[in-house]
Amino acid sequence: MGRVIFHIDMNSFFASCEIAENPELKGQKVAVAHVSLDKKGMVLAATYEAKAYGIKTTMLVYEALRLCPDLIFFFFFHELYQEYSRKFFSYFHKITPLVEPASIDEGYLDVTDICKPNEYLDLAKKIQNDLLELYNLPCSIGIAPNKFLAKMASDIKKPLGITVLRKRDIKEIMWPLPIEDFFGAGKKTCEILRTININTIGDLAHANPQILYKYFKNQTMKIINSAKGIDDSIVVSKKSEAE
Repeated sequence: MGRVIFHIDMNSFFASCEIAENPELKGQKVAVAHVSLDKKGMVLAATYEAKAYGIKTTMLVYEALRLCPDLIFFFFFHELYQEYSRKFFSYFHKITPLVEPASIDEGYLDVTDICKPNEYLDLAKKIQNDLLELYNLPCSIGIAPNKFLAKMASDIKKPLGITVLRKRDIKEIMWPLPIEDFFGAGKKTCEILRTININTIGDLAHANPQILYKYFKNQTMKIINSAKGIDDSIVVSKKSEAE
């Protein structure tokens, strides 16, 4: 039997938590910094209003301020973000016991057995609306038959997106994406792949395993299968660290 997996990813989570605490900042250019506001400081999160100015995660604070002088900064406040994480994961557990945290701001839900096939999209919309109304937290949701595709789907539309990615849609939706969008591929991995003319996820799905083995060894077939939308891992029910 096929499964229906949600991947729920909070949009600009740290910045969203700060705005939830300071609602008057909604719609403003807000960022969260680690360490300090001098040259050692680094951007950890930014609202989409700030991202429109070129602000990116891991950018140094002084570079961000050069791009956007009126950027509103907050210092990283782990206890606050942990509390909001606890709240929304507790909400997830009220929907289904099959909840697997992926990090402080994202998680997987297996919703196969809790509603009918024609109700999954409505459930996703309800979750998205409830998180906004209850906690002022925007999120994007990917809906797919496995965890990998659900994660890929949640990244396609941000902020406040809901994307369904079926296996029959992979060729049209996922394969044309640049290799940098492949979940799990870091900067160095992408550089390697581009040197062997693998520029899109579709290229990776059709790559010669013997060529890839030189670089990725025993992970080769897992990477190729993921690019084909194959993922047999299950949602492992557990509490988040924040709970």
